[in-house]
Amino acid sequence: MASSSSTVRVDAQRTALLAAPTVESESDYYATLAAASSADVRVARVTHGKSLLAARAFKRGERVLLEAPLVGMQQETNRFDARVCGECFRYVGSVDGQIARRLLMPSMESACNANGVDREYLKKLQDGSERLPIATDAEFVLPGITKSTGGCDREVYCSPQCAESSWNSYEKFLSVGSKSESANGAASATNFIEHARDTNDIFILAAKVLLSVAVEADALRIKTSGNGKAEETESTLTSDLLLAWQPFQHGFKRIWWEAVARPEDVAEGLPETQFRDSMKEIAGESLDLLKKCTPNAFLSNYPGLFSLEVFASLIGMFELNNLEIAVASPIEDYFLKVDELGDSEITAITNPLLDALDTRYCTPCEGSGFFALQSCLNSNCDPNVSPAKSDSDVDGKCVLIASRDIAKDEELTMCYVDETVDVETRRAELKDYGFICMCATCVAQSEGKGQARRGGKTK
Repeated sequence: MASSSSTVRVDAQRTALLAAPTVESESDYYATLAAASSADVRVARVTHGKSLLAARAFKRGERVLLEAPLVGMQQETNRFDARVCGECFRYVGSVDGQIARRLLMPSMESACNANGVDREYLKKLQDGSERLPIATDAEFVLPGITKSTGGCDREVYCSPQCAESSWNSYEKFLSVGSKSESANGAASATNFIEHARDTNDIFILAAKVLLSVAVEADALRIKTSGNGKAEETESTLTSDLLLAWQPFQHGFKRIWWEAVARPEDVAEGLPETQFRDSMKEIAGESLDLLKKCTPNAFLSNYPGLFSLEVFASLIGMFELNNLEIAVASPIEDYFLKVDELGDSEITAITNPLLDALDTRYCTPCEGSGFFALQSCLNSNCDPNVSPAKSDSDVDGKCVLIASRDIAKDEELTMCYVDETVDVETRRAELKDYGFICMCATCVAQSEGKGQARRGGKTK
């Protein structure tokens, strides 16, 4: 049974972590963030809530925002198609190595056989002893692979700096390798990862936040106490924890099983209650597995951080605020260049590989991330910014481009879903974000009128 002092700590920390930020702290945080990122945007409160505004005028096609995610993850199902840096999401290795890795997957053996692809040749491409035509051209050169400190191949990196950053923040506790520092060994990390893969891999993203916040809070605790020379109190523990939590305090949160819209195949009443109870149970299972990866000192000092309510609020935040991480595949660029050259000697080598890959040849890196500034964008079905990347954008940063001329102090909006589909489809999809869209475009189209311009209401 938990002691009364530990219960007090849990309750106090949980309450503080879930408290809404003050207007003053919100204003200070986003002003500092925008200045540090040299972004020409600002966050402000408008009639319908928090919003991102243009700090200057932008011309159509001009880049409005470039922002790295505070935390991100590659989708588990995407790991088959893309081998990328576990920290910044750049493709790593070599183009021919990426192609060979895919085709050497057991599930691709029949496709290779059907197209006459020699698996021994693929192994040579993978280890670099053979190279595909033009794969060594400068435009296709990728960063070399830096292995994970944990001694496993689940995560690889583009540089020692990315490997170190990831390891020190959270990866040491989630590593499934021989050098894992997971509290109960690599097996506990494996159990957590596999449970997330089987249920909802957004749990991995939430785990990264909890662990990185605990690491940062502990570093602050040690600094504050002067390596144990100063008295440690509940107040200082909570203060350090809240400072480390600050980047995530400002995200819009709801408890996960309450935030998710009721699926159409789930009836109201008892079936919906059972559906939401099952979500709560799954989240609890995930958190229990995560705790087995977490150092006892973290669980003791920051029990409120590892409470189900905080874990669930993070998952809910990602459901409502998470934005896509997408990085174009260099494999697609490679085959397009080969096709452009029209060299029959080259295509005789590459076409069997392309045919074996089939439509998956162009699959990009796909993931989810939380972007502090971009998450402040409200939705509008006639948006004035849209995500777009150029050939030079090779990592997981978000890029927003002005869809039309934008005036200084104008609210920046993007459409959370595909704005080209009909209004009923858009509204149905936007329910997953917790609101019914009443932007001017949706109102006009629902009334049978043409597309309205500008304006809008969001969550």
